[in-house]
Amino acid sequence: MSQTDTASNFCHEIYELARRWPKQNQVRAQPDGRRLLIIQNLDDADRIMRRNADNYFKNSKWLSQVAGNSRLTADSEAWKFRQKISQPFFGKYDHTRAFAISNIQARAIAEALVSSQDSTTLNEHVIHQGMASIFTQMFLEMELVQLPISHDSPSQLVELASAYAFVAPGQEKNLENKEHIRKILQLRKSIFDALAPLRDDTSLKSPLLKAILNAESEKNSDFSLEKELPTLIDAGTDTAAYSVGWGLHLLAAYPKLQERLYQSLSHIYASNADNPQALQSAIAQHSELRGFIAELLRLYPPLPFVTRLAHANDQLSDIDVIAGDVVVVSLVGVNNKALERDDPWVPNIDAAIKEGYGMGTGSISSFVWGKRVCGGRSFALVELATVLSVLIAQLKIEFSEDKPVAYEWVGQMRRKGGHPLRVSRRT
Repeated sequence: MSQTDTASNFCHEIYELARRWPKQNQVRAQPDGRRLLIIQNLDDADRIMRRNADNYFKNSKWLSQVAGNSRLTADSEAWKFRQKISQPFFGKYDHTRAFAISNIQARAIAEALVSSQDSTTLNEHVIHQGMASIFTQMFLEMELVQLPISHDSPSQLVELASAYAFVAPGQEKNLENKEHIRKILQLRKSIFDALAPLRDDTSLKSPLLKAILNAESEKNSDFSLEKELPTLIDAGTDTAAYSVGWGLHLLAAYPKLQERLYQSLSHIYASNADNPQALQSAIAQHSELRGFIAELLRLYPPLPFVTRLAHANDQLSDIDVIAGDVVVVSLVGVNNKALERDDPWVPNIDAAIKEGYGMGTGSISSFVWGKRVCGGRSFALVELATVLSVLIAQLKIEFSEDKPVAYEWVGQMRRKGGHPLRVSRRT
């Protein structure tokens, strides 16, 4: 079995554990002698992610050894250094501009999906392209065509790196595959070479890009544009694109839910067609849409688990953590509020609205929490709500084929083989 299959199977296992042993932690031995702790208890997860986060280091060597050190992989002072550079832009953004850009790109996505309606598989490429356009316009202040790399090349690099995600540090050579390594080296070189000329581009308007370039002059920072920017693009695009795909899957799986959201959202768009500010406010305050997104992120978080390495011994509710343990927090298994329902595996937006959006819900857990919370969480929720609202109001989503869901882990979770969906325009 390949390492990619191992990771994909682990996604399935995370769901199975949450169904069969909800809220219960698991401990197992690994072939390399280390212990693997799978955490489903919310209080224990909170200790790992927030209350004692300094004891649990990121387990991201699989990505850093391929793409280089970046905010996504760094820890301690190196992480703080990178966070100070990019977080002001992700945390303090123009909400009105974010809504406007997302709305325009969502309409382009809808049109592109309809034009490929003869296909029996959802065209996720155009969704990814649209979400990448939102990111580049919002934070890089350039059109996607101006980006010197293809919109999906950072994703391809992460996907190639993910083959090492379940390999013990120092054991990578045991899985040497010359063709795989060749692809990594070629893609990384093409990305790095294409980005390098940005240093001399005097037309750059993006404050974020300028901050990244200025940070390169810091001594002993191991920081460079070529390493930082691709991972930021990947983090800002893939999660959103996969979430949209899973959202359309949920709409097809539950036609009554889709119709309920369509009726209310189409009315909002029709009523506020000439008032962008009122439209933005109505979408932001739409409780049913917020409930749907909370359920979407709970049931299909693009990142279903987070791995950490225990630095020192610690005590969880039922486990004595030993330094060196691999600790996996199941972001599917810690959504305790929904797990109290009679059938937690069916989306219930009314229950989600009633439960709220705090600890133990998809709106929090899918972005991680604590000091390493996803820096773009607020923007991502605005972006996701805007794009989904347009797609729901304009499109009808149906299954083209009834087949079970198979997960594929490529640094994030996507549907293996794509979503068997047919898209048509609402009349």
